[in-house]
Amino acid sequence: MMSFHLSGADYVVVIGYFLVVLAVGFYFRNRVGEASDYFAGGHQIPWWLAGISHYMSSFSAFSFIAYAQMGYSYGFVAITLFAATVPACLLGAFVFARRWRRARIITPVQFLEARFNPFVRQLFAWAGIPMKVFDDALKIFSTGIFVALGTSINLKWAIVTCGAVMVVYTFLGGLWALVVTDYVQFLMKALAMLMLLPMAVRAAGGLSTAFHGLPPHFFAVSSGPYGWSYIVGWLILVGISYNSTWALAQKYYSVRNEKEASKTALCAAVLNVVGAPVMILPAVLGRKFLPDLLVSHRTADVYVLLILKLLPVGMVGIIVAAMLAATMATVSADFNAMASVLTKDFYQRVVNPTVSESRLVRVGRFVTLGLGGLTVFLSLWIAVSHHESLFHLMVTVFGLFMAPTFLPVLAGLTIRRLTWKGAIAGFATGLATGASMLAIKTWFLPHATGVSPEWADYHFEGISILVNVMSTVLAMLLATRWLPTTEADTKSIGEFFRQLDRPIGKAEGGVRSAAATAAISLSTVAVGGLLVITALFCGSKTAALIDVVVGLGLAIPGMILFRRSNR
Repeated sequence: MMSFHLSGADYVVVIGYFLVVLAVGFYFRNRVGEASDYFAGGHQIPWWLAGISHYMSSFSAFSFIAYAQMGYSYGFVAITLFAATVPACLLGAFVFARRWRRARIITPVQFLEARFNPFVRQLFAWAGIPMKVFDDALKIFSTGIFVALGTSINLKWAIVTCGAVMVVYTFLGGLWALVVTDYVQFLMKALAMLMLLPMAVRAAGGLSTAFHGLPPHFFAVSSGPYGWSYIVGWLILVGISYNSTWALAQKYYSVRNEKEASKTALCAAVLNVVGAPVMILPAVLGRKFLPDLLVSHRTADVYVLLILKLLPVGMVGIIVAAMLAATMATVSADFNAMASVLTKDFYQRVVNPTVSESRLVRVGRFVTLGLGGLTVFLSLWIAVSHHESLFHLMVTVFGLFMAPTFLPVLAGLTIRRLTWKGAIAGFATGLATGASMLAIKTWFLPHATGVSPEWADYHFEGISILVNVMSTVLAMLLATRWLPTTEADTKSIGEFFRQLDRPIGKAEGGVRSAAATAAISLSTVAVGGLLVITALFCGSKTAALIDVVVGLGLAIPGMILFRRSNR
């Protein structure tokens, strides 16, 4: 990827953004008293805030670069793939979100003991952690590359800085700090995308002619290497991920009741409907005014080139902050979710069952610190060893092993006849199938005659996901049907679903915290004030004017909301 350079105004935005999210962490430091507060927000997170956090926790800086490259090269198929998040969120709204909340949990695998047995709980508690740590390390690495390219900071220090900020505010404030900083990050991301789109339309010739002259295949739902087998596999993968990945499921059970859980998913669906075209269309239109990137093999640079070509000096920092925000939202959510599992499902359940709530919070904070340190260390290892190609391999591995890791968990919430033997059989079979498909793709297909690299990378990957999902589901069904179950197991399952069928009562929902409203309003004021301050350093009058107008447009409503929250 090509390098670019930040101006003084851009540095103000990026540094100011880091300070704002750290301030949120310190704000909530002494407002977290129990484990349920630290890991589930005391089940008091407003549904709209949980929906924004769900949306922000679903992609990283790499998503900006990857979807932009795809949109520039192949057109609207990039929007098709991004929009797969919408049916996934709707599936959550109408099926899974309510069940996650009615499970009455503060960790994503806690219910597995009551649903199956203690062994299944521990199995899935540990199964999801190694892959997620490595995935987050790769995300921090890619963000560090972007920061290093725009500044004079060494790549290793860029990785350490980004990782440290994520760890600190999650360590201090838990889920409340995480969702409020997600809100701050959402503001930065929305500003960035809403600035870039109209400028891209203008550069492409205006709204009336912007799409004229683009290649005909650009308007197809399926295009290039992204055929229907890949798209169908991707839809299934995203549907599983958006309703079972720990950091996303956490948003469903952190709200007051099941109705708000459904609203959380619907909010995320709406944001994805709007966000897909707004984020990707500038790159699609870039094909008109950046015509030579395919020939020069620089399509990975398209998002950076859009920034440099379209934005006046002093506004690049908003885009950089938005890309940082995307990764920070995803990784910090993972830190908190993984810490909840290790603290509640392992430390309290196995090591120290009589631990106090205050000590449990302290343990959770230090587990967060340990996970963050390990993730940053792995990011540095990738940077030092130059194993950037691991990113694509990790995406492949994550896709193949998501089904066995998460499908039994979702099935446990929805399918009453599923037994613990069925869950373990699905897990084991899915792992075996995933490993076999990965071996075929890695060692056999590259040497097979008549098999193109494109087919192996895309079409076979879609087929692999479908085979992996079907084998996992089939193993769960067959083991449940043919392996014997005890009367105690049947009784335990019945009791679990009686609890799951019982709506959340008013007493269980808790009372909304006024401190959270104050934090949200002050964060809005801080972002608005940051933009106004940035205007003082802009060399461009256009950029300064936009910064002031948008900054005041955020700061004034934020201040009004803060005054009302005090009353």
